[in-house]
Amino acid sequence: MADPAPRTDGLFGRLAGLAEQVEFEVHYDAVATSLADRFTLQTHYNIAEMQDAYAVWIAKCASAGGERDYRHFIRVIGLLIESLARHRIVTYTPMIRPAGPMDPYVEVLLKFPDEATALVAGAALYVVAVERLTARDPSVALSPLILENAAGILRRRPDAAIRFRELLQLATPWS
Repeated sequence: MADPAPRTDGLFGRLAGLAEQVEFEVHYDAVATSLADRFTLQTHYNIAEMQDAYAVWIAKCASAGGERDYRHFIRVIGLLIESLARHRIVTYTPMIRPAGPMDPYVEVLLKFPDEATALVAGAALYVVAVERLTARDPSVALSPLILENAAGILRRRPDAAIRFRELLQLATPWS
C-alpha cells in the first residue's frame, strides 16, 4: 500500500501549538523535564530568558518570508532552535553522584544544557509535525556523539540551527 499523499492544509510555518507564549513555555518545560527525569537531573529555569527567547523567535518567524511550504516549516523550526540556544534558559544538576563513568547523554546535558535542550525541543516538534502531515517517521536516533557535536556547533554559531536537518541528521520525506 502506498504512503498517503502529504496533506498541505496550511500547517507549515504556523506551528499553531506554539504561537501562544504559554504553549511555548509548556512545550519547552515538557522537554526539559523529560530530559531531567530520564537522566535523574534537576532543572533550573531562567523565566526571563525563556520569555526573551520566545519574543526573538516570534519576531524572526514574522520576518521570514517565502512560500509556506516544507522549506519554510524547516526554517521556522531552525529559528526556534536558534532562539532557544542563544538564551541561557535552563541548567541541569545531577541529583545523584554516579558511581562509575557518567552516561554520555548526561555529560552533553551538563556541558551544553541550552543547546542540547533546544535541539531536542526542535526535533520533537519537527517529528510530530512531519509525522502528522506525511504519516512517516522522519526521526533518526540521536547518539550522544551526534547530540554533542550539534550542541557544540550551536554554542559557537546559533545561526547554524537553520541547517536543522543536517545538525540532527533527520530524514525528511521532501528530500
